Amino acid sequence: MRRPAPFCLLLGLLAACPGGTSDTSSGESTSSDATTGDATTGTPTSTTATPTSSGGTTTTGDPETTTTVDPGTSGSSTTDGGPVCGNGVEEGDEVCDDGNDIDTDLCTNACKFAFCGDGIVGPTEECDDANSDNSDDCVETCDFQECGDGYLGADETCDDGNSNDGDACTNACAPAGCGDGVKGPMEECDDMNDNDGDACPSNCKNAKCGDGFILTEGMTPEECDDGNNQNADACTNACKNAVCGDKIAQVGVEECDDGNMLETDTCTNMCLLATCDDMAKNDKETDVDCGGVLCGKCADGLACLVASDCQSNKCTANKCAPLTLTGVNCAMANVTRMQAYAVINTNCSCHVFGTSGGLAMPDANAFHTNTVGVDASGAVMMNRITANNIDSSYLLYKIYGQQNNVVNGGGSQMPQGMAPLSAADRCLLVNWVRSGAP
Repeated sequence: MRRPAPFCLLLGLLAACPGGTSDTSSGESTSSDATTGDATTGTPTSTTATPTSSGGTTTTGDPETTTTVDPGTSGSSTTDGGPVCGNGVEEGDEVCDDGNDIDTDLCTNACKFAFCGDGIVGPTEECDDANSDNSDDCVETCDFQECGDGYLGADETCDDGNSNDGDACTNACAPAGCGDGVKGPMEECDDMNDNDGDACPSNCKNAKCGDGFILTEGMTPEECDDGNNQNADACTNACKNAVCGDKIAQVGVEECDDGNMLETDTCTNMCLLATCDDMAKNDKETDVDCGGVLCGKCADGLACLVASDCQSNKCTANKCAPLTLTGVNCAMANVTRMQAYAVINTNCSCHVFGTSGGLAMPDANAFHTNTVGVDASGAVMMNRITANNIDSSYLLYKIYGQQNNVVNGGGSQMPQGMAPLSAADRCLLVNWVRSGAP
């Protein structure tokens, strides 16, 4: 059976297929038709070259056209010099060809699929600098570099890729630091100022007494803050200025501090320990700076509790009363020195011929000189003889046997080791004193 040659269908230059036949049995094609001139017109005759088939390529008489035939198909394509990128047909080593000149879509003008790092900003990219340097403006994900992307940019000192503003790297991509306004992992507060008097001082710790910063703001401002735990210095552990009456004895300033306003206790209102010369009645004193077990005896008329509080050794109705020589029953009479000394010379040989108790009375003048206006020996707070005052003459108390009534008095009754003087002799000495002890 004969059929039209396949190549005739593909020739774009021929208006119609010639009426040749194909011998399928020999694999060769021949043409039995020829174009001849019109015999009546004398038109030249043209002859079409008989095509030959070899290896799938058919050569026609046209020297400029080559038709490629796929032996397994009936189709063919015609090109001029190889694949063309951008013609909409994937050819050669092209992986895509979208037939346009848009370089920023999914298929580039190189007929390659767009990818991050190709130097072309693709449809899903913000940038593409074709490098792997993550410290420049375009990171490896083809996104603009920004704080929080996990890449350390040129202007960043850290970038942890998170939005936690309280960790070691803040959301400003700077290391957390006291004063940056962000409460870091080691901070209790951060108010981004250097005011040490507010609730958050410059150490980024909550203000508290003892931190060394004086809190001046808030409901409970501090008077002081020395940053130590010494409660007895000028600034107490309550951050208050030390004052007398705060129950804290300030070292080097106060002797005591009992926290009260009682001037009569052991600590005065000046925070000084009570003394026997502080011009105040305090501690165990019965009157101002006297009485009690610590201070001296009180003078007559001053307050007392017991006789030992008084110089007179006589406390009557809580007042020191003058000491009086009792048992004196002598009529008034003028007595001279010689008359008085006659009693001594006769009865007190230990003083006439000796110095018993430190008192020597070898004659009338020595008797006068060593007794009148002279302090009694020891701690006795009385003269041996006080002119015109028998109650203040210790020698008379010794003669009457009342020496123990005198403060710090004591010893034996005079004359020592002998019978007491007669009433007459006693009255001679009493009246000598009353006479002014001439």
